Amino acid sequence: MAQKTVELEMVAQDGETIVMEGDPGSDMFIIQDGEVTVSRVINGHEVVVATLGKGSFFGEMSLLESHPRIATVRAVGKTKLLVLKRGGLLLKIRRDPTFALEMLQNMSSRLRYISQQLSDLLASEEVSVEKLSSLVASAEIESLKETET
Repeated sequence: MAQKTVELEMVAQDGETIVMEGDPGSDMFIIQDGEVTVSRVINGHEVVVATLGKGSFFGEMSLLESHPRIATVRAVGKTKLLVLKRGGLLLKIRRDPTFALEMLQNMSSRLRYISQQLSDLLASEEVSVEKLSSLVASAEIESLKETET
C-alpha cells in the first residue's frame, strides 16, 4: 500500500502566486528560505497586509478549518516552502512538539495585532461600535452554523 505524502517542498519564483484569496485550500506553508507578501482585496484594491520571512507560516486557517483562503500570498524573490498536507501538521508536531507552541505564539501575536488595529480603528471613529458589534454577531452566527454542519 502506498503511503500518502503529508509534506513536500516547493520553490516559488519572484512574484509567483502561492495561494489566491477565495480559493479552496487545505495546505499550510512554512517558509524555509525567502519571503512572501500577504495581500487582501479591500474596496476593490489589493492591499499588502503582511510580509513574512524564513520560519513564518501561512495557510494554517484553511488547513485547520477547511475554509477558502482569506488572502493572496506571493513570493518575493526565490522562496523555498515546506507544504504540509492534511495529517502533516500532526506529524510535524509529533516530531517537534515545540513547533505547536511556536505556532500558537505566532497566532496569538497575529490576533493581538489585529485586536490593536481594530481598537485603533474604533478610536478613529471611522466605524461605529454598533456597526462593528453587528458584524461580530453575524460572524459568530455564521461560525456556529458551520460547526453544526
